[in-house]
Amino acid sequence: MKRAYADIPEGQMFYRSEGSGEPVLLLHAGVTSSDEYKKVIPYISKKYRAIAPDFLGNGDSDPAPHAYDCLEHARSIINFMDALNIKKAAVVGQHVGGKIGVEMAVNWPERVSKLVLSSIGYYESEGKNIQDPPNFRGRVEIKADGSHLMEWWQRSALWGHPLDITHDRTVEYIKAGPRGEELHWAGRNYDPRPRLPLVKCPTLVLSATRDPFCVVAGNVHKLVPGSKLNIIKNGPIDIDRVWPKEFAEAVLEFLNSTPG
Repeated sequence: MKRAYADIPEGQMFYRSEGSGEPVLLLHAGVTSSDEYKKVIPYISKKYRAIAPDFLGNGDSDPAPHAYDCLEHARSIINFMDALNIKKAAVVGQHVGGKIGVEMAVNWPERVSKLVLSSIGYYESEGKNIQDPPNFRGRVEIKADGSHLMEWWQRSALWGHPLDITHDRTVEYIKAGPRGEELHWAGRNYDPRPRLPLVKCPTLVLSATRDPFCVVAGNVHKLVPGSKLNIIKNGPIDIDRVWPKEFAEAVLEFLNSTPG
């Protein structure tokens, strides 16, 4: 698996890639990184060119100039595509990565061939029962006693994932630093419902029954014209990380069966 940097107007963007053929961009969730897809990429790359960037301010990419919203992150990924000379790609996004994918598809439709929205959601009306853990998105300041490290560990451990995943998530929090929650804030402040009917490319709405946003997956599906819906039974939150094979199989089934 290749690891490299791309130069974009805002700085350097780190990415992982493997395979050849049609490009598939894998966009990670809040306060994570391309590490989220390290076990997914080997499956996708058997037929496609799998590329997973770190959003600005996350992983090993440079920080964003300011707290970016979803549209600004989408523009940075278009700049990333330009840097890699990618004219058009399928886009797969997990949580806020999916919301950023929506903005790519709406604002640059000629650049997005297919779209997978994995467990994107919202917090109003039908989503009123979605509750974040206390202080899950609060800013964490660096403290002399190192207690901020325990705070990041506790946030990483909230979902009961295996120890190795909790460790990897904690490292991602450390890399993102005090500004790390900005990507979560971008997702929290973004209501995709007005934008979803504007998506014109073939779209898969993907979710897992143990992901909190699964309760609105059906509504997301109804809002995207002609979209497909796939709910993975008993699938966990962060399914791309915890169940990479099942996640990749669902994505590949859609990509392989859907004309671009």
